[in-house]
Amino acid sequence: MNNKISTLAKAASLLLATASTAANADLVITEYVEGGGNNKAVEISNLGANSVDLDAAQYVLALYSNGGTDAGNSETLTGTLAAGSSIVFHNASADDLFKVGIESTVTYFNGDDALVLTKDNVVIDRFGKLGEDPGSEWTDPNDANFSTKDKTLRRKASITTGETDAAADFPGTDNQWVVFDKDTGDGLGCPGEGTCTVEPGVLLITEYIEGSSSNKAVELSNVGGSTLDLDANTYTLTMFSNGSSEIQDDRTETLSGSLAPGETIVFHNSSAWDEFKVGTESSVTWFNGDDALVLYKDGIVIDRFGVLGEDPGSEWLDANDPDFSTKDKTLRRKNNVVVGDTVATAPFPGDDNQWAVFDKDTSDGLGCSGEEACPEIPVCENCPDLDPVADPDAYNRDEYYSDVINGSFDTPEAMKQAISVVIADGHQQLSYSEVWTVVTHSDEDPSDSMNVLELYTGNSIAKNSNAGNGGSWNREHVWAKSHGFPSESQLGYTDAHHLRPTNDRVNSTRSNYDFDECSDTGVELETAPGNYLDTEKRCFEPRDAVKGDVARMIMYMDTRYQGNDSNMPDLVAVDYITTAEEVSANAPLIGKLCTMYNWHQQDPVSEADIQRNNAVYTYQGNRNPYIDNPEWVQAVYGEACGPKLDVDFIITAPEMVNETDAFVLDASATVAEEGTELSFIWEQTSGPELTFDATSAVLSLTAPEVTADTALEFVLTVSDGSLEATQTVAVTVVNVPLSFDISFSGNTELAQGEATVITASIADEPEGLTYSWSQTSGQTADYSASGLVLNLTAPEVSVDQALVFQLVVTDGEEQFVSSVSVNVKNETESGWTKPDGAGSLGGGLLMLLPLVWRRRMGRVNS
Repeated sequence: MNNKISTLAKAASLLLATASTAANADLVITEYVEGGGNNKAVEISNLGANSVDLDAAQYVLALYSNGGTDAGNSETLTGTLAAGSSIVFHNASADDLFKVGIESTVTYFNGDDALVLTKDNVVIDRFGKLGEDPGSEWTDPNDANFSTKDKTLRRKASITTGETDAAADFPGTDNQWVVFDKDTGDGLGCPGEGTCTVEPGVLLITEYIEGSSSNKAVELSNVGGSTLDLDANTYTLTMFSNGSSEIQDDRTETLSGSLAPGETIVFHNSSAWDEFKVGTESSVTWFNGDDALVLYKDGIVIDRFGVLGEDPGSEWLDANDPDFSTKDKTLRRKNNVVVGDTVATAPFPGDDNQWAVFDKDTSDGLGCSGEEACPEIPVCENCPDLDPVADPDAYNRDEYYSDVINGSFDTPEAMKQAISVVIADGHQQLSYSEVWTVVTHSDEDPSDSMNVLELYTGNSIAKNSNAGNGGSWNREHVWAKSHGFPSESQLGYTDAHHLRPTNDRVNSTRSNYDFDECSDTGVELETAPGNYLDTEKRCFEPRDAVKGDVARMIMYMDTRYQGNDSNMPDLVAVDYITTAEEVSANAPLIGKLCTMYNWHQQDPVSEADIQRNNAVYTYQGNRNPYIDNPEWVQAVYGEACGPKLDVDFIITAPEMVNETDAFVLDASATVAEEGTELSFIWEQTSGPELTFDATSAVLSLTAPEVTADTALEFVLTVSDGSLEATQTVAVTVVNVPLSFDISFSGNTELAQGEATVITASIADEPEGLTYSWSQTSGQTADYSASGLVLNLTAPEVSVDQALVFQLVVTDGEEQFVSSVSVNVKNETESGWTKPDGAGSLGGGLLMLLPLVWRRRMGRVNS
């Protein structure tokens, strides 16, 4: 992937320094095009003798505008660049001539902007002078034709290493550039001073098999020097039976796709032996030794086998080669044949026989052009052997996810944390080389075990054509590694659950952009139709068939890495497009979460997802929980992203209700905006538990008894069968103090020493009450009590007084108090007379008595 980054802005001093010898690389800026309008491009070439693994270090091409030292638009190079090969970045609005390679904003330069190529932040080449604004262009006083504006410049063939001092004068005293006129674009794509020349592709019939029974096949090969776009013209292969010259649709194959140099297309008979079943079964192989085959391009003959319009009897023969026959033989085109036989009616095989003869039922040459048998191609040359660490056949979901299945979680985040613990257990860290091996198993083409399926194109490509072996598919970090784990030593860097085979160019185009819907505003990838890129929005949208795959991989990474691993941050899938500054800082964020939540729904788990999960589990030892349990996506991410039912909640409910009173929660007027029928589920979430019909729209309830005001909370969930919406209803139960209507009966006017029985009566007395009596004032009396009955004997008193008795009634939680007074009369002993008031003692007693009475009355009334 090529990443837009600005890390170089934070290392200007490093860029200005001369690179160390260890940092030198064979990558060199070999062409610069600054032409009319947006005709702008830059080419980087590998001028060394060996391939360069661009993933082994961080190679970045950065643009510095108008003398600035902060990097602007940048590209990070990935994949493998073979010796003598080039990477070209072009402006999206350039003329077609300049649209070589990959479109990129790193080409937003004019003649006064600098380009710097770095390896691990150390300069390995530059164009222009970093930190200098020359006005409108750099020029050379020794070459009046040289300019960095309105010119095409190519690196001289003598230059094999880059300039490592980005702040040195440019082009310097030893100008390394050859100047070409404005808008010259014929050198893009190859290093050197000259025009790029590529031999055209040439399509030929290269093998013919007419063996036992239905052992029949025909091979077509591109023996030219460049890839053939079979869709750019109409290429057809037609069989003509028994001397016929009339084209029949059911004996014709139309070719499509692209065919690289050396690649072949094979058609075989559906009833052939297995060793002949290479390529595609086709009725074009329903031939015998006397039938002709003709290859057309736009209706023009470009090659043939046999003679059109001739029936030779049972076979065509060669008078000069008694072994030659078109019956019961395998025939292969000789190696020196690079031009088709365009006269379909000429004698066959003619005076210059182009065919090498092999015995009947020889099949070992199918799938490769040339006279020799196809070499045995290893499945993957640079894929190290790996021993399995887990057995998918022994996997048991209930056991593996037991802690999650049997757990209880208050929040989605708590559930995600529990899942993370499960899938971290058993995870074996792979090396980046070992990822090649895992991917060849996890993404194997089910119809061809020698191939893998590319994520974004869907193309089937040979496992051995991986970029690590000089081929064209690479290991794509679906969660871009610049979003949190740029080092190969980090666990997420080699986590095979998010590494997929992709076409190297598509990998570079996707770069490190976030995922979101951008087909309306972006540009469809020519090399991968159905995928869209919007560089302004910083968004990449994959084709529909893999949107769910992408979503579940991102959610796996977001769940797996919670910051608990020693060398990995907490990865977070966010619901926005991350900024260039966040990516530059390697922030562990990627978006856009809720878009991917929707993609998971739109593109459910498939057999390919399951096969891939099992393969990664085999070699890495852990699983993707959202493939095994797709419903968990809603449980973990639904609260943040799930669609909500559009409902107008109308619920009648009292704000407050007295304890023990009846009340109603009525949601029957609640309706969906679309008018769909709703189902109702009530759940009580707080307060003393009540009994009710949870599926009714109307709840008839009785408030519980409470000792203090208490909140009851209910959650109503309504559903239309697919979507849900919820509403919370709260009712406060008011505590009503215990109260009774109590009356007393019995004699309450007593003489001292007299006994009485006082009986309390409670109107509407409920069950479960208990009672207790106590004397609260007056001279202590002898009394006993049982329930509501009080038995007492009046004490002797020196003066008349009231005795107060208190009845306490309780229901076990609250109590109610009521009092009754019993008046006791003092009886003066006989012979006692009231003293006269003349004496001081008598007067004093008369004055004291009222005081004593008032004080006692005060105590009684208190």
